[in-house]
Amino acid sequence: MRKLKITELNRISVEEFKMVDKMPLVVVLDHVRSLHNVGAVFRTSDAFTVERICLCGITATPPQPEIHKTALGAEETVDWTYYERTQDAVIELKQLGYEVLAIEQVAGSTMLQQLCLDKRKKYAIILGNEVKGVQQEVVDLCDGCIEIPQFGTKHSLNVSVTAGILIWEFARRLKLD
Repeated sequence: MRKLKITELNRISVEEFKMVDKMPLVVVLDHVRSLHNVGAVFRTSDAFTVERICLCGITATPPQPEIHKTALGAEETVDWTYYERTQDAVIELKQLGYEVLAIEQVAGSTMLQQLCLDKRKKYAIILGNEVKGVQQEVVDLCDGCIEIPQFGTKHSLNVSVTAGILIWEFARRLKLD
């Protein structure tokens, strides 16, 4: 096997990215404090053509050197919107016809492997603060909650890791199946 050169990867330009059909998924960051996590979510969102990111509350917005360090320019390709209150983002997304799902451990959550997605629908997933998770007031507004099964002692994942798992799973089911 031979590693591919960057010139062999068929990367598209920023302008081409803006024109490509996006996956019907919006990622909402609810008070995410780490700028590196924010940047990583931008980068993953670019990789899988996420429609938009909603940055809420204390979540930092571009331009920021710490976001750029992990986003590697994806903060310029992926559309984003800032909301002071995450609840306002959820209300707006629901009015626009999105099914809104928090990624949180709650009574009655749907395990990721049991999640049913409809290719005709639009989705929004909410990822919460690194310590407190998704605010209960935001969970209350959601159409449901998704939980990633975990088998070790910690039962928590880094926000950017969680985003990667969820965005990939949505891409696999909505774009590749």
